[in-house]
Amino acid sequence: MAKRRDSLVRLHALYGRNYLRLLPLIPDDVRPGDRWHMRLAPRIEVGLTLVEQTQYTQVVQIQRWLPASSWLTIPTLSVRLYHDARMAEVLSGQQISGLSPLYDWQTAKLWLAQDRFQTNLFLAEILECLSPHRLKSMAAEVRE
Repeated sequence: MAKRRDSLVRLHALYGRNYLRLLPLIPDDVRPGDRWHMRLAPRIEVGLTLVEQTQYTQVVQIQRWLPASSWLTIPTLSVRLYHDARMAEVLSGQQISGLSPLYDWQTAKLWLAQDRFQTNLFLAEILECLSPHRLKSMAAEVRE
């Protein structure tokens, strides 16, 4: 059975969509080290931290906020926003090992294009939940 490979065009389109979804979630006056969060439900909060900022890029860490625990690792994604190219790319992630590679052999040092696409697709799904329109409609549902 032939394995499907995603093209560079599809990957860059996904980067562009992620950028457009993530940008409105970042406050204008944010500085490196600043943290902010969004409540999706009474017990579900997603925290964002600006890790790094340069003239053309920002690195944002996205994680689910949970009470501190010695036995639980909090899922985290680090995302770089390229403002000149209008793209956002996942740099690293914790606790996303459930995204299985589509190849039969394993190597710890090689991150193939399909894995990169799947990880950025995972980010797109998170950002869809965090979109301002979705957050407003969820808040309206909770109030009623």
